[in-house]
Amino acid sequence: MCAGPQENSGQIAPELNEFEKQGIQFRVITEDMVPACLDFLWDQFAPQATLMRNLDITRNWLMDEMKFKACMKQKTSIAAIDGQGNIIGIRLGKIVTKKNWVAWLKDKLYTKLVPYLLWALPVGVRNLPIYFKIFNYLEYDVWKMFDQFSCDTIYAANGLCSTRSHGVRGLGTELVKRSEILARDMGCEVAVAIVTGMYSERVFLNLEYKVLKELYYQNFRDENGELYLKDTREHSKCFTCVKVLTQSSLPKQELEHLEEDQGVVVPA
Repeated sequence: MCAGPQENSGQIAPELNEFEKQGIQFRVITEDMVPACLDFLWDQFAPQATLMRNLDITRNWLMDEMKFKACMKQKTSIAAIDGQGNIIGIRLGKIVTKKNWVAWLKDKLYTKLVPYLLWALPVGVRNLPIYFKIFNYLEYDVWKMFDQFSCDTIYAANGLCSTRSHGVRGLGTELVKRSEILARDMGCEVAVAIVTGMYSERVFLNLEYKVLKELYYQNFRDENGELYLKDTREHSKCFTCVKVLTQSSLPKQELEHLEEDQGVVVPA
């Protein structure tokens, strides 16, 4: 049995590498960093994120609390900070434990009630039911994954963002790597994520994440045949992916069989 979230703060990974040589620090997001991190995510992440941009999801208290702060409050998310103290990248993620029925209930109420309460919610979340439709199609339900991957503790990724202006190669990959170290140290057996763009796709596949199910945007249409997402730019699909972090979870051979059983083609 794995332990739940523990207290973490400060820099991750002590040895000096190519990023530290450029003056870049990687820090677990703490309470005092939350306002700046929220500003960064809405300025840099939301306008580029395929789903949020197409669904006109704008800044509001509900998204701040349920999507972003829910990860930051656990001290399980990481920010990359340059030599001038500016945030240049963020990896969001939270730890979910099998026996946390309060979190389970909160998640279920959120997804079930939001579609019926849109009239009372901020304008910036009126298209959340389409967001949930994508999650349902991709079968992204962390609570079902505990049995699927024979584990008790999962690191559920919730976003990866780095600014293009910094010119630092491999920053997104480094953020994901360090989030895996943090997750493993905090008892997580498996990491799961939904990937919505081609640049993040390269990161996750290069880090040996396995694709479970994918959705091509061109095929995602309403009952009239109209595209739900009309401006996906160079991005063609989204997918659910998983990576085993410890030997105590699903054996590698079973994970490979899982892909075959579900008929999923893993992109090269």
